[in-house]
Amino acid sequence: MPGADASVEPSAGVPAPGAASDASHYALSCRDLTFRYAEGEVPVFEHVSLSVRRGEVVLVMGPSGCGKSTLAYCLAGLYPDYAGALEGVVQVEGKPIDQMGPQERSQAVSILFQNPDNQFCMDTVLHEVLFALENVDWPGDLQARARELLSMAGLNGYINSPIHTLSGGTKQKLALVTALATGARTLVLDEPFANLDPLSCKRLARELEQLNRRGVTLVVVDHKPGWWLPFCTRIVFMEREGDLGERSFAPAEVPARRKEFADRGLFVGSTWLADVHPPQVSPDAPAALAADGVTLRHGRVPFLRGLSFSLSRGSVTSLVGECGSGKSTLLTALAGAGRYTGSVKTTGRVGLVFQNPRFQFLALTVLDEVLVTLRASRPEASDEELAAEAHELLEEFGLDSRAAASPYELSQGQQRRLALLSMLAADCEVLLLDEPTYAQDERSTRFILDLLMKRVERGLTVLIATHDVELARAISNRVILLADGSLRTLEPAELDRYVEERKEPSCGA
Repeated sequence: MPGADASVEPSAGVPAPGAASDASHYALSCRDLTFRYAEGEVPVFEHVSLSVRRGEVVLVMGPSGCGKSTLAYCLAGLYPDYAGALEGVVQVEGKPIDQMGPQERSQAVSILFQNPDNQFCMDTVLHEVLFALENVDWPGDLQARARELLSMAGLNGYINSPIHTLSGGTKQKLALVTALATGARTLVLDEPFANLDPLSCKRLARELEQLNRRGVTLVVVDHKPGWWLPFCTRIVFMEREGDLGERSFAPAEVPARRKEFADRGLFVGSTWLADVHPPQVSPDAPAALAADGVTLRHGRVPFLRGLSFSLSRGSVTSLVGECGSGKSTLLTALAGAGRYTGSVKTTGRVGLVFQNPRFQFLALTVLDEVLVTLRASRPEASDEELAAEAHELLEEFGLDSRAAASPYELSQGQQRRLALLSMLAADCEVLLLDEPTYAQDERSTRFILDLLMKRVERGLTVLIATHDVELARAISNRVILLADGSLRTLEPAELDRYVEERKEPSCGA
């Protein structure tokens, strides 16, 4: 069902500067925006315009690194205040955003970052929500309102938890709560479901739909349309220039536009997974990693108890489970970077790609990040040999044009590819991947899987923690469920039921 105010035809263009009465019909509008991160750099986008009417739900889609997040930050008023140079005009409810003070702006428009760690200021879950409420001078009972919001997101059990101990998915829920706490009339959501398990996506999509029915405008950046189609007003493809609204279309048109989605490298359903298959593994293949009686504790309290399993050489195993079940913590322990009791035996080097790729970076440039790994794994090679190999890897991963950039300047999707590249360059025998495909479009996901499977054919063993249950079923020799502190393998029939209950909604015929 369309969002609120769907009876009003969205205008493609943006009102002229003097048309204040017309501009007031828009929750957000931008005209002729050009943004670059530094003077003299190639712009991220040029002369981009977009208008969003009050009560709309507008889904912005585009390939990884095309500037979607940058546009979101401009619409929310973060850029150019905190980075870059911006030309053009951004208006919120008919008023230029640079004429609004921080409190007025935050009550009009709030943003959810793609990386939730960028959003937090306080030490605990409750304190973070209270801080957001205090900043907008919430008139009622702060404690009651904070607990109401946390309950809506299923975070009752985390009220007093330190934020740094939360899983990526739980942090994502908390970030959404803090965005809602401002009471903003417009929410800009950047990949809001990137770190969430499917049941959490389903629950929060319902909450956001209800929020929209109550009049809140939503501008959503996402790589996957399925969760949004039932209630979004229109879809916009991100372009490097021009009026984005002129080419917007209704969600009902998605099935007829499958080829256009594919040409842009974007997801539209999961039919592409028909081409993905698990590797062939001999029943006699030796174990590349064997865990026996692994127990992990929060303080003195065990939360993963006596886990025992093995990974056959050359296999792909997926680890699934709800947010906060301990998947990331288990991977960290298996890589030797976390404390545990029990034993973990491996036949060679183990690499870990973190859920948040920023935790992995050590160097000032993308090129140097790859060279750090290459030098550690091949100390006998000359600088010339390593530089040539690094450039070859960057070209293979589509990052050669960003070799001189800081890893922190990359898009989330590009950061994910760089983190994966660095670990593959380490020539590991076992690779542990924490949500390797989040923030990736379909083309990048296919690319990552193709690279992984080529290494698997040469003997690499892979363990993937993922919320993408359909991908897990397609690529894996085995899918393991982590729940209530213990592990069990999902047999084929049970796996099918598990996936059917959690897969992304269909995008139509």
